[in-house]
Amino acid sequence: MLITGLLTGIIIGLIVLILFFPRIVEYVETISIKGDPAQIYDAIRYQHSLMQWSAWPSETGSTCHVEAKDGELGARTVFVDKKGKRFGYQEVVATRPERSVSFHLESKGPPHVPWLKFYITPQGVDECEVIMHFRNNITPPFQVILSLFGIVKWTREMHLKDLDGLKRFIEDSVTYDGKPIQQKT
Repeated sequence: MLITGLLTGIIIGLIVLILFFPRIVEYVETISIKGDPAQIYDAIRYQHSLMQWSAWPSETGSTCHVEAKDGELGARTVFVDKKGKRFGYQEVVATRPERSVSFHLESKGPPHVPWLKFYITPQGVDECEVIMHFRNNITPPFQVILSLFGIVKWTREMHLKDLDGLKRFIEDSVTYDGKPIQQKT
């Protein structure tokens, strides 16, 4: 009887957790970067540049390549794992020259709908505020699982590393790993 009551309580608790645990992960992060809006805009929209300052390839041990015409709507950074299997991509879905770049993200894993937007706002001479807005609508019960396993926290930490990488790319002309940037050939 005690075990049945305990199991029933656990099941009811899990159902309540799944029903009321937030399904949307959303945050906004901001960084100041010394650089002009066009330079920052190009570093974000050109996937060749983005792959150099982003933390994701290095931190996940993946490689990347660009599909479609780089710098334009529809350009994709495709992520490939160590075994050569494609596991996700980010696609440029909207731009406002020198103002914003929006991405649709796709990856293996539980059903979810993530997007990422960068906003660039001049702050005086040769300095901009870059705002990164991330939102992910996660299908239940996976919102609980991703949070409990630390994936939500890890993703946010990766985005903070991305902003720092973008700042170093623009201000110091180095990649996420600290190497000199490579110009597109």
